[in-house]
Amino acid sequence: MNNARRTAALALVKQEQSGYSNLVLAAALEKEALSPRDKAFASALFYGVTERLLTLDWALSRCLAKPLQKLDAPVRAALRCGLYEANYMNTPVPAAVSEAVGLCRALKKSSAAGLVNAVLRKAVGLDVSSARFSSRAEELSVRYSVGLPVVELLLKQYPGKAERMLASFFEKPPVTLRCNTLRCAPQQLCEKLAEEGVKARPLGVPGAVEAEFSGSPAATEAFRQGLYHVQGLASQAAALCLEAKPGETVLDLCAAPGGKTLLLAQQMGDKGRLLSFDAAQNRLPLIERAARRCGLSCVSVAKGDASVYDPALAGADRVLCDVPCSGLGIIAKKPDIRYKSLEGGEELRALQLKILTNAARYVKEGGRLVYSTCTMDERENGRVVRAFLEKTPGFRLLPPPVVLEGALVEDGMQTMLPGFAGPDGFFAAVLERV
Repeated sequence: MNNARRTAALALVKQEQSGYSNLVLAAALEKEALSPRDKAFASALFYGVTERLLTLDWALSRCLAKPLQKLDAPVRAALRCGLYEANYMNTPVPAAVSEAVGLCRALKKSSAAGLVNAVLRKAVGLDVSSARFSSRAEELSVRYSVGLPVVELLLKQYPGKAERMLASFFEKPPVTLRCNTLRCAPQQLCEKLAEEGVKARPLGVPGAVEAEFSGSPAATEAFRQGLYHVQGLASQAAALCLEAKPGETVLDLCAAPGGKTLLLAQQMGDKGRLLSFDAAQNRLPLIERAARRCGLSCVSVAKGDASVYDPALAGADRVLCDVPCSGLGIIAKKPDIRYKSLEGGEELRALQLKILTNAARYVKEGGRLVYSTCTMDERENGRVVRAFLEKTPGFRLLPPPVVLEGALVEDGMQTMLPGFAGPDGFFAAVLERV
């Protein structure tokens, strides 16, 4: 496992510099000729350290004479890997310490081997639950390894629910599929997957299936046949609220990577016009390939800025705008978001309102508009919708037609909190032009 540990540590060093964790790890694994077992170990170690970073650093800092950030990056990586192994991977403490010392040498930092040995032997005995902190927010930040800005936000907006949400970020989200209802029923999909050794079961949301894969969800014959795509349950619920119908003109304004577009096309029975846009040109092929795989002919994909009006799109029956957001609802899937500073929030919320206001111009009288995000931040959710309604006459909120069990519904707007209404945080508001 030495090469696996070294690969994970080098990826952690790179991660400190810049980049998304999934891309950093993928690049690191590509450089090394590791066995599947070693790749799995390196991935578990890399993501584990990333998820538990603040907790690990709290313990390590209490055992160092100087700030952790003053150490060389490879030494920090060796310490974090060793402590994570000892505390979370069931590696015996002596073995975890020994491997970390060896890792330090493999990273050409032999002079720090003694420090790594001494610090780890002290750090493994520290317990957050017995420590004293200056505030409740600081304690939760260290305990659940989520940055103070995010913790303070959750405590302010959801004081009685914040800790459960934070704890849920460590739970591995189940793989949720969207059955291609144009080709099979959910139960048929489950039977097809069972033939390939995949356990699956239909969920309460129409067309949703939960599955347990030993490998990639894209590696099955059922996937190649276009019988499903991977899409979170909350995301499915938000898209289903549009209630797109056959023969209609439907717009998906922020569409990549395409899961909601596929769902909407299925709602439409692949009849009508579904125009799928995204501002990133390089993401458009993802949507096109997925639509072809699923046999959808009503989908047209094009580059488009959702905040800029295009008169050619006016008169649509339904418009979905799943806007750019802080992403706090998908921390369990994207550990980088744990440490967001939340800076630039005012600019982001201004963009969200601009997109919603622009999207409204495309909706014909009697048509429907759905605004959604993958965050629980009320400032990006209900406040944006209320600001829109105050400045835009002729729209009203409708009750959400699909509500996840455990979701909060206020003034017709649905907020899905992680740990309460599934693993993802999401928001959806359904608006009608009257």
